[in-house]
Amino acid sequence: MNAHKIFLEACDVFFRHYHNKPYTLFNPALFHRKVLLRQIPQYLQFAFIATAVRFSSQLQWKQRKQATIDSYAQASWEMIISSPDGLGDSSSDVSVIQALALLAIIDAIAGRRRAAWVKIGMAVRISQDLQMMLESDEEALPVAEREERRSIFWSLFLLDRFVCCSFRRPPAINVADCWLYLPVDRTVQVQGSESPLTLGELLDGKMHGRLVADRGIGLLGLSVGFAALLGRTIDCMMNREPKGVEPWRPHSDYSVIYTSLEHLKQLADKPAPNESPETEEENSEFPHSDRTSHLVLCLTLYHLTHCILSHPFLLGSKRQAYQSTPTVWIEAQIASCWGHAQALTTVVVDAKAAGYMLAPSFYSYCILVAGTVHAILLHGEDKAACERALKYLKTSFEYLSEISEMWQNSYIMSDALRFFTNRCVRYSSILLGPASRFQDLTPTDKTVLQSVLDYWAMMDPHNPVSKLGSLNIDCFADTIMGKEDDTTTGSSEPSKDANPTVDPGMLVISSPGREGEFTQWDWDNELGSIWDSPAPS
Repeated sequence: MNAHKIFLEACDVFFRHYHNKPYTLFNPALFHRKVLLRQIPQYLQFAFIATAVRFSSQLQWKQRKQATIDSYAQASWEMIISSPDGLGDSSSDVSVIQALALLAIIDAIAGRRRAAWVKIGMAVRISQDLQMMLESDEEALPVAEREERRSIFWSLFLLDRFVCCSFRRPPAINVADCWLYLPVDRTVQVQGSESPLTLGELLDGKMHGRLVADRGIGLLGLSVGFAALLGRTIDCMMNREPKGVEPWRPHSDYSVIYTSLEHLKQLADKPAPNESPETEEENSEFPHSDRTSHLVLCLTLYHLTHCILSHPFLLGSKRQAYQSTPTVWIEAQIASCWGHAQALTTVVVDAKAAGYMLAPSFYSYCILVAGTVHAILLHGEDKAACERALKYLKTSFEYLSEISEMWQNSYIMSDALRFFTNRCVRYSSILLGPASRFQDLTPTDKTVLQSVLDYWAMMDPHNPVSKLGSLNIDCFADTIMGKEDDTTTGSSEPSKDANPTVDPGMLVISSPGREGEFTQWDWDNELGSIWDSPAPS
C-alpha cells in the first residue's frame, strides 16, 4: 500500500474517533480539500498517522502499537525541525501548530514530559507569533480558515491548562492576553444574536446576570471557560501562598471561583435554543455525538475543579495559614468535595459506558483525583459512607484498568491510587481530623499527597509514588486490614484508625496494562490495511 492510501485511512480514523473530543485542531471540509490537492505537509501526515494508530483494536498489533506511534511521531518531529517549511518565519500556515499539538499529546502520554512541554510551548509561541489570540481581519482570510485558527487556539488553551494541573508549572497562555472570541456552536447560534463573547467577558462577574448563553457561546466555548477556572483553581490551591481574604469570606478568590463555576454550570444546563434533529443533521462539522462529548467535558471540568478547590489535603494546607478556620465551613467543603468526586466518577464512567469516546488521557487524571477523595473517606466513622466510598473507589480502579489499553499512563495512575489507598488509614484520620493533626504528616506523606494530585507527576513512570511503591509493594495487604506501614522504616503496626468494615478483597483488581489483555475496545477494524505498511524507519 502506498503512503497516501495509509494517510487517507488514518484521516478516516482520526475524524471518527479523535476530532472534537475535545481538541478541534482542524476544519474537516478545509482539511479534506487540502488532502485532495495534496497540500498536507508530510510531517503533519505522519503526526496524523501516529495519532490514529492509538485507536486500533486489532489484537495482533498490541505489542507494536506504541513502537509504531513513536516511529511516525519521531519522523514527523525530525521533518519539522529540519524543514524550512516547518519553523520558517515566512509561513503563515498553521500546519506546524497542528502537528506540534498532536506530537505533544503523544509525548505526554508516553511519559516524555519534557519533550511534550517543549512542543506545547512551541505550538503556543507560534500561534502567538501568528496573532491567533486576536480576532483576525475578516478580509484577510476566508471564513473557514478563520474558524479553524480560532478552534486551534482554544484547543491549545485546553491542552495548556490540562498539562498545568500541577504544582509549580505555570501555563503558557494568559487569560488576559486572549482577545479572540470563544468558539460558537452553530447549532445554538441564533440569527440576529449579539456578538460572540471573549473569555474575559465570560468570566467577568459583572456579566453573570446577563443572558450570555443566548450569544451563541455553545458547549465548546463553555469548556474553555471551565478550563480557565480550573487553571485559576490550580493557582489558588496548589501554587499560591495563602494570603489576603480568608477563603470562607465573600470576595475571596475561593468564593469568586465557586460563584463562577456555578454560573458556568447554569449555562451548561440550559437547553440549546432552536435545536432540532434537522439542525444536527445539517451541521456535519459538529454532530450530536461531538456536542455530547463537549457536555461531558464541561461537567467533568466542573466537578474536577470543585474537587481540587475543596480537596481535604489542599484545604488542610491552606488551613495552617489562618489562626482559626470555621469547623462548620471545613466540614461543608469536605462534604461538597466528596459529592463532586462521586459525580465526577459517575460522569466519566457513564459516558464511557454509553459509548462516548473520552479521547484525552486527561480523564484518567480526573478519575485519579476523584479516587483520592473516595480513598480518604474510606475510613470515616459513617459505615454507610464508607461503603459508598468503597463502591466508587472500586469503580475508579475498573475504569483505569479498562482505559489503559488506549492511554498507557492510566496504569501509572492506577498504581499510584492503589499505593495511596493503602496508606489512607493514616491520611483519613489526619485530613478529616482537627487542624492540629495536619502537623502529623511527614515529608513522605506530603510527597505522596501532592503527587497523586499532580497530573504532570503522574505522567512520569518514575514518579515519587512509583519509587516509594517499589520499596513497599503490599497494596491492600496490611493497612486496609488494620495495619499501618511506615515506608521509611519498613515497620508495620496496628492502626487505631483502621475501619474493620472495609473488605480489602473488594479492591483487589489486576493492574491495568500488565496482563496483555486488549479486549475492552472493539471497533470494526477501523484502520484496515494501514497496518500492512511498516512504520517509517
